[in-house]
Amino acid sequence: MIPSSDLKITKGETKAYTYTGDSGKPVHCYYCPNCTTHIYHHQTALGEKYVVRTLLLEGGAGFKPAAEIYGKDKLSWEKEVAETFEVLPPGM
Repeated sequence: MIPSSDLKITKGETKAYTYTGDSGKPVHCYYCPNCTTHIYHHQTALGEKYVVRTLLLEGGAGFKPAAEIYGKDKLSWEKEVAETFEVLPPGM
């Protein structure tokens, strides 16, 4: 997660759709309209922070996961790669 002010899209444009999250507040999902890759999500319950798909960032393949959120939706065959939270970590 990063502050929304730190995200800069340098090429192309995004499209978005919105759904209601577990908090009852909107979650805005931003994606590439050409390939439909999700780039980032704004869970309004978290304030002005974005959940970014780090693999899409320059050098992103070098990032190690610090936590997994929404582990409740994880498929049974997926391996745990970081501390897993059923929904969001406490205090978020």
